[in-house]
Amino acid sequence: MTFHKIFASIFIGIFIAACSSTVRDGEPTSAPRNNNAVTMVINARVYTLDPKLPWAESFAYNSVGKIIAVGTEADVREAVGGDPKLIDARNNMVMPGFQDPHVHIPEAGINETLCILPPDEPLDAYEQLAADCAEDQPDSEWVRAAGVSLFNFRTGQSELPIEVLDRAIPDRPAIILDDLGHSAWTNTLGMKAAGIGLDDPDPQGGVLYRDPTSGRFTGLLLESAQQRVRNAAALTDEENYEGLLLALQEAAHNGITTVSDAGGFWGQHHPEAWQRALRENKLTARGVNALYLYPDLDFDTQLAEFEERFTDDDGSLLQFDTAKIYVDGILDLGTASMLEPYDNPPDPLLPQGFNYFTREQLLKYVNDLSTLGYRMHFHVIGDAATRSALDAVEAIDAPAGDVASRRHRTTHTYLVDDADIARFKALGVVADFQKGPDSTDTAYHEDLSEIIGDRAFDLIPTKKLLDAGAHVSLSSDWDADPLSPFGTIQRAVNREANAVADVETAIRLVTLDAAFALDQDRVTGSIAVGKYADFIVIDQNLLTIDSNDIENTQVLLTFLAGREVYSSGEL
Repeated sequence: MTFHKIFASIFIGIFIAACSSTVRDGEPTSAPRNNNAVTMVINARVYTLDPKLPWAESFAYNSVGKIIAVGTEADVREAVGGDPKLIDARNNMVMPGFQDPHVHIPEAGINETLCILPPDEPLDAYEQLAADCAEDQPDSEWVRAAGVSLFNFRTGQSELPIEVLDRAIPDRPAIILDDLGHSAWTNTLGMKAAGIGLDDPDPQGGVLYRDPTSGRFTGLLLESAQQRVRNAAALTDEENYEGLLLALQEAAHNGITTVSDAGGFWGQHHPEAWQRALRENKLTARGVNALYLYPDLDFDTQLAEFEERFTDDDGSLLQFDTAKIYVDGILDLGTASMLEPYDNPPDPLLPQGFNYFTREQLLKYVNDLSTLGYRMHFHVIGDAATRSALDAVEAIDAPAGDVASRRHRTTHTYLVDDADIARFKALGVVADFQKGPDSTDTAYHEDLSEIIGDRAFDLIPTKKLLDAGAHVSLSSDWDADPLSPFGTIQRAVNREANAVADVETAIRLVTLDAAFALDQDRVTGSIAVGKYADFIVIDQNLLTIDSNDIENTQVLLTFLAGREVYSSGEL
């Protein structure tokens, strides 16, 4: 029997078997062979990410978006028969849709509507800029802005930042988010609206930053200290919804068909926007989303909230099955938790940074959330934070195999002590990394070496974790970093240290391996029979072009479960 005939026999058998089964809601997995409810992709160079059949010419899917045949065009035609609908890829590359395990949706869309300020102006320049923002938002209860690098405001100012903001915006509460997502600047009315007294102690996991000389509150809120003000300044449900749809549109434009919302701020009603989009059939990507764990809320109250919100139906486009746990902050602010002190700490009062939770709290939260069915999504930057996350997973009261199957993950994972490298594989913890232009720039590592020494030159150790056999994924952290997966692939391969071995590996890390991290690899992540037809058509072959040209790739079409959710108009 010829090679083509072997594949035809296999696919026809699979197709017939599929016709006799059903999926959720009683919809058939395939349509009758002699109508046009089957769609077939033709004239394609299909990079499937299926190791059994890496390349194909064509594939077909049924009326509910499940793939029913993959192979040569002739074999697929023979398998599906009838008169299928056709998508002509015009000899372009077709591949699985990208998956982003750490992206800030709807925040990225919401931030598009904020008053954006330049990052590095002197404090006194922001008085007029903030006043201009207030003038541009005459009907808003809060004045909202973003983009300022607040790090430089902590010391050496002629007056306190809160005094400047009080003058600029004297009649309404105000919040200005930094350019890193880890601090905010507010005025006196903002503190009052959030129910925080100027003399209140620091909340757990955060710092109400005070002037080192006078001890007075500066208006700067570091790490979790900003959350009560963020919650008080939350946008309306309609504004959240519009931000979500805007961000989803951008994701589809970039060929992303599955995301995990890394914010999960239920205190700001973000999950409700997702649920509305699902009801109104507006989701253009699968949401395998997280809920944010607030360090300063009552344990039992918060656990009950998580229990009520949990969903893990992989037949739905929307799930809330992940707990987003900040273990520490970031290196730039000196809030990343380090095993050894900073060489030159940005804040002398925090020589080793700090953890959001005590060890006992973290262990209990992780164990109890795991019992509820959640997987953990740990924000870790410092090597001490990475170890704390691994310790918490190791302490889960469940058989090791059950713990590993849950696919808990660390994200950012900037620093990993050598003693902890092998623990990722042993515990089944996925190491998720971002490859933003700044974080992979050697100049950034040089800058960080001024505060953490030579540790800065082993940042984002992707290669080390891959070589150790750990599960690894790549994500964007948009809108802190650019969204494009093509840029991620290019920087992953071309960075000077800890580079990914080749383009094939980098592609897998943003498709099939990212799907594994989200426990979606059973249904997405590759173009294979039985999986959903989440795929993209792109204008150049990533495996044959120069790696320096990958970021210039354009998405021509994006499909979610066989439904077109983006078109460039060129096909």
